[in-house]
Amino acid sequence: MKNIIIKRTVAMLLAVFFCIPLFSCGDGIRPIKASKEELRTVAKILGEEVKYDEIRYLAYSYKLDMAMRLGEDIWNDPSEEHLAELREKIENVLLENAALISYYDEYDIDMDSSEVENTVNSYINEFAEEIGEREEYKKYLEENYLTDRYLRYILSIELCRETLRTELLKDGSIDASDETFESVVKSDEFARTLHVYIGNDAGDDIEENRKLAEKVVSLLDSGEPMTRMIGRYSEDVYMTTTDGYYFMRGEYEKAYEDTAFSLGIGEYSGVVEGEKCFYVIMRLEKEDDYINRNFETLKDQYIYVMLDRLLDEKKADAEIDYTEFGKGLDLSALN
Repeated sequence: MKNIIIKRTVAMLLAVFFCIPLFSCGDGIRPIKASKEELRTVAKILGEEVKYDEIRYLAYSYKLDMAMRLGEDIWNDPSEEHLAELREKIENVLLENAALISYYDEYDIDMDSSEVENTVNSYINEFAEEIGEREEYKKYLEENYLTDRYLRYILSIELCRETLRTELLKDGSIDASDETFESVVKSDEFARTLHVYIGNDAGDDIEENRKLAEKVVSLLDSGEPMTRMIGRYSEDVYMTTTDGYYFMRGEYEKAYEDTAFSLGIGEYSGVVEGEKCFYVIMRLEKEDDYINRNFETLKDQYIYVMLDRLLDEKKADAEIDYTEFGKGLDLSALN
């Protein structure tokens, strides 16, 4: 799936590990104990305790991400708006993890099984071997405000997600019959788009990028084809054919989706500001031949969106019960 914006904060971290080939489940790196401070309980969600090392890592990651997007000095004197955005992003990840674990309990999926533990060990062992064994691994954790405990925890959560998907398909909680999916992919739940993507990378002049996106819109207005604009201006390396993206509501960032689904067939947008970029989007008619050729791939997209929707329902019913320690934390100062 060619997601424009990866929804989960931990996804890039996990990608480092899940792209590592597995060779063995040897002893390798022994678990490294977290400190008492790192293991302090910050909150409870659906009966699951949230530890300080989770909050610290997420705060570090999102602060870095927001600083790259909004300016390096953002945390010198953060606004209430930026603090609220930081808290929302952190809490969304905490809620999703708690929702997943709640489902694992319902379906008797054991995150602590020997199979999961061995697989996690293998990922960490191979990663540690690639970067220089135990001391370099410890250095990597420290530099990224991670603990070995939390890394093993999130790897275990993600490894069990596939098992949950299988169980939800098995009991019909997700209807993935060909008939159902075919009706969905041909409905307004799926869209097909082309776009010009202009990334706001570290050090970029954001206003210059905005002007470039405005120029693309102006050229489209003058009759230039979208395909030429993509070849000339887009930084999206995946947009290499005129097939475009086929996606379902819930796969991409909100600004992109809201715009794409509001367009008529053949229409293009103005400048759309995403979290880390600008887009100019054109909506196209879906093609039966493409859908038939990519039926299983598109159905997998549908299944994962439906799983996300089930998680969203559980998250909506969950509350974050902060401890006194958690209430006193200044998220903008954590590192």
